[in-house]
Amino acid sequence: MLFSTNRLARPFLFSRSYSTTNKLKILFFGTDDFASTHLKALIDEKKKDNSCIESLDLVCPPDRLTGRKLEMLTPSETKGVAELFNVPVHHTPSKAKTLKQWQLPTDKQYDLAVVVSFGYFIPPHIISRFRLGAINVHPSLLPKYRGAAPIQHAILNGDRKTGVTVQELDEREFDAGRILNQKEVNLDKSPLYSSLKKQLSQVGTELLLDTIIQLDLKKASAKTQDVSKATKAPKIKKEWSELDFKEMSAWKVEQLSRAIGEQYPLRTTYTKQKKKKMRTYTVQLMHLFVPLQPCSLLKTMKPGSWVWHAPSESIHILFKDNTVIACPTIKLEGRAAMLARDFVNGFEHEGVFGLEPMFDEGKRKEKLKLIENMKPFGQ
Repeated sequence: MLFSTNRLARPFLFSRSYSTTNKLKILFFGTDDFASTHLKALIDEKKKDNSCIESLDLVCPPDRLTGRKLEMLTPSETKGVAELFNVPVHHTPSKAKTLKQWQLPTDKQYDLAVVVSFGYFIPPHIISRFRLGAINVHPSLLPKYRGAAPIQHAILNGDRKTGVTVQELDEREFDAGRILNQKEVNLDKSPLYSSLKKQLSQVGTELLLDTIIQLDLKKASAKTQDVSKATKAPKIKKEWSELDFKEMSAWKVEQLSRAIGEQYPLRTTYTKQKKKKMRTYTVQLMHLFVPLQPCSLLKTMKPGSWVWHAPSESIHILFKDNTVIACPTIKLEGRAAMLARDFVNGFEHEGVFGLEPMFDEGKRKEKLKLIENMKPFGQ
């Protein structure tokens, strides 16, 4: 059941000797780009002459208001794909927090529910509507990293391997169902969230098709998860992006940036004197990396101090234990992102980062616990 792959591995191969006796009527539940990749794979499968899919519909949240003034209605990524290929779309209730009172908005009979990055717990009265139940694609090696953010937590913890699991949906809790299929992915270098998500979505689509095509066989050989090995991957919080220069070493900052920086760019305060008054800005530090040759001028300075480093076109910022992060891009609140060179020209080395903390003590303790549990990539 457990396979291994890496970026140079051959494409995943699966048998087309169907174990299901009839073509499947599938209702797909999904929202984001990870889900849309899987939806597109099912659409492509349905087009084939020897397809195992008879019909395919989508359930997703309704269009949401976006833009700075919330004036634009934007559909989910899955709805965009569905409309492009004439897949029928059904919406969950607007602003609903749960689906406990929700019923399927159609009398159509379905065989199987496929749930990928949907965002809602599917209650028992919905699962019971499907002759073959419901399955889910989860981007981790369950029971490790149950929860909403398995990819980010794999990066935060410096894992050298991760993977994808296809599981049955459990009627009582998230990510606790029997394992139908699983594939391991080895990481040959420290990953970036978006790149790893794309890689795992490709693995997931292949694993999903393999599972559906051989659904009866996969159910017959399904394995119950070992609860003693279960770990959590809770939703990423915005306050995790707030930097603490006295408590964080450079490698932890860089790893945190790779894990959550594309969702929540790492941020802090920047304080400088302006016209005899101290002014504090909220800033985002972007595209961070650990320099091979940190600027030696920082050795005598305090955490949060910085200098311009011309060879790398970045500013070098001092963190805990005299470790250094390089930052080539900075964004001040309310302004467009700027190159580090432009930041230097505008502020003339006069300020310091992190002088005024952005978070309260309770949130700070939670963040410190997260930092303490981090491990370097590969260790």
